Amino acid sequence: MNRIPLFLGFLLLLAIPSASWRTADRVLLFPKLYVGQILRYQVGFRSTTKTDTESSVAAPMAPSGGQTNANLFLQVEVEDLRNDAGDNMARLRVQIVEPDAVSAKSGAPRNTEQNASGAVASGKPGKSIEFTLRTGGLVTDIEGVDKLSSDERAAWQEWVDRFGGAAALPEKGVKLGEKWKTDEPIPNALLAGLSWEKESEYVNDAPCFAIKLTAAGDPAAGPQSEETCAVILTTAILKQKSSPKNATPEDYKLHDLRNTGTASGKNQVISYFSLKTGLVVRATEDANQSMSVTVATADGSNRVHYTITAESHARVLLLADPPANHP
Repeated sequence: MNRIPLFLGFLLLLAIPSASWRTADRVLLFPKLYVGQILRYQVGFRSTTKTDTESSVAAPMAPSGGQTNANLFLQVEVEDLRNDAGDNMARLRVQIVEPDAVSAKSGAPRNTEQNASGAVASGKPGKSIEFTLRTGGLVTDIEGVDKLSSDERAAWQEWVDRFGGAAALPEKGVKLGEKWKTDEPIPNALLAGLSWEKESEYVNDAPCFAIKLTAAGDPAAGPQSEETCAVILTTAILKQKSSPKNATPEDYKLHDLRNTGTASGKNQVISYFSLKTGLVVRATEDANQSMSVTVATADGSNRVHYTITAESHARVLLLADPPANHP
């Protein structure tokens, strides 16, 4: 499906002072980016996955359970903006920063006079990821993800999904109360034929603001610099198009295995996109998923049954610019 070029708004900034405008009653949103721009985000992600296994089988890509609990500060730098044969691209560098003001172990403030937003700018350098964000929100040419821990990777993935969200809006723009649907297949799953059926709605316009943080990493009290955001609600339902009796992915067929079972799930994302800059100012996601799968050898002589349940919550917040005394 053709979608709005993510950085077309940047190319038009000389003629249009903001990153969004209205055509009749429709709103077109574009992230307002420029080379050398630095953005800061706080990302919180927690999840719990439980896997119960009956019997055993030498199956590739067996699932595992566990917990994820990540709270990261990200510093995002725009390194390059260009157009290649109609494909608008931005090269971004994302650095995971350990703020000087927050103890890595206890979370206790080291310097209560220092604002955490400033600490993100001057904190201890951490791991970094570079990638290209293309038209339609496609992420390519990723470098550095292999150096992240599993918790860091989950939080980064949540951030990049939300950051590119404006690029996934309909090409013609959206109007208040409008709903639209998309279908996204899920690769590399235990069952074949899984996809997310997503329904999104432009719910309303609402006040929003980049968050100022205390030295302990909590929202600061007092007035914030307000602007207006488009509020987009997206509900995704996990659908299974394969038969529960014959749902073997290709990777499992190569190992002469047969998969059967069912899967279900629901994710809900609420995103606030600035009408002034086109950036995601804040977003939350809540997800619940479950799967019951049997993996067996082709002759049925050996099999294993997995019961998997997972739930997660994520939050992405744009941080206000640090104080002037923090470069």
